[in-house]
Amino acid sequence: MSSVDLIAKESWFHGLLPREDVKAMLKNNGDFLVRTSEPVAGKARHLIVSLMQNEDEPDGGGSRHYVIKEENGKLSLVEHIVFPTVQALLNYYKENRINAKEQNSILINPINRQFWELSHDDITLTKTLGEGAFGEVKAGTLETKNNGKVNVAVKVAKLEKVTKEQIKEIMAEARLMRNFDHKNVVKCYGVAAGMEPLMVVMELVPGGGLDSYLQKNKVALPEKIDIMCQVIKGIVYIHKQNVIHRDIAARNCLYGNLVVKVSDFGLSRQGKSYQMNPKNRVPIRWLAPETLATYTYTPQSDVFAFGILCWEVLENGAQPYPNMTVADVHNKVLKEDYRMTLNEKTPPEIADIIATQKKTWMVQPTDRPTSAALSEMFDIVVKKLGPGATPSRGGAGLGGSISVQARNKVFRINVRDPLCQAAKRGSDTNVSVSNEEPEFDE
Repeated sequence: MSSVDLIAKESWFHGLLPREDVKAMLKNNGDFLVRTSEPVAGKARHLIVSLMQNEDEPDGGGSRHYVIKEENGKLSLVEHIVFPTVQALLNYYKENRINAKEQNSILINPINRQFWELSHDDITLTKTLGEGAFGEVKAGTLETKNNGKVNVAVKVAKLEKVTKEQIKEIMAEARLMRNFDHKNVVKCYGVAAGMEPLMVVMELVPGGGLDSYLQKNKVALPEKIDIMCQVIKGIVYIHKQNVIHRDIAARNCLYGNLVVKVSDFGLSRQGKSYQMNPKNRVPIRWLAPETLATYTYTPQSDVFAFGILCWEVLENGAQPYPNMTVADVHNKVLKEDYRMTLNEKTPPEIADIIATQKKTWMVQPTDRPTSAALSEMFDIVVKKLGPGATPSRGGAGLGGSISVQARNKVFRINVRDPLCQAAKRGSDTNVSVSNEEPEFDE
């Protein structure tokens, strides 16, 4: 058996854990763990001892990473001091410095696997669901401590087929998602990285892609409104976690049993803004003007994309900017201030939120309502429309003019009350919307 196989069950062995996660785990001098080196084409992987030696350095910069050399079945960190097993090596350096000149180069506290570091033994794979960017996606079950077996979707990445950078992307997406807990956001249970293949374990959502559902089914307006309400609630949650999704679109939402879940966080980033590499490929048809112009993303870029998603929902999953090339979209949105129109069947209450006066599609990001304000707007309209506004509620509309205050601006929503119309009267109601802006870390 290899050295990796011999320690695979040890709680301090973290497998293919990248440095970005190691930094967060090693907090105090003497904290240590064992992991494998990241794969490099044509090179063998090694075991590495990661040790915190200077806890005062910011951002985990005080950690050191020592390669365990293996030759003729013997293991070593330093020449001439060899050991038969990894356990024997660790026990020695709990009593002796790895580097005689560095006072804190001694192993004190082994760091155990985190809740999101899953064991391959707890995962059972069944049928193949499809192909992902880095390998197959399979259905299966996960044995959990609290909920027994749960159905999951598993991204399976074979290390010989993925690069070091792709591994980082996979782990970064899982790192971003592993603390998410919202009914309208796909849950990530964790990563199985102790051995090959690398697995990312996600919630299994019955149904499939929202875009496919819209294209294949005749979806009634109440259900469409409910879909939009759920998506914006998911986006609000994501923004409160200091995350910019960067790829809001119907194709990146899953839908089943009348529940929408925002998914696909491969492009997502943490922070209040993100400047992307201009060479990267991006979904032009969903991009905000500021992203097209400066390659900059903010939560308000997600708001713009949400407006595009609403158009997709109302148009039964059609491609945005129909009959236009990507180049046409880029030029017309950026240079001509072009925006799509909503079809004439769109209720004015909904059109008012999405496109009237360009609410979600304003040129300046600060002129758009926040995701939280948008969610409040949808809630108000659904409440005013009464029974029938969503699949669980059914009926006709109510109206008047509602003013929703957010971002120190007033956004007006027209709501037609049949009673008011009959009396030839309208009402202006000022609604104070809770619009707590998420505070973002740099």
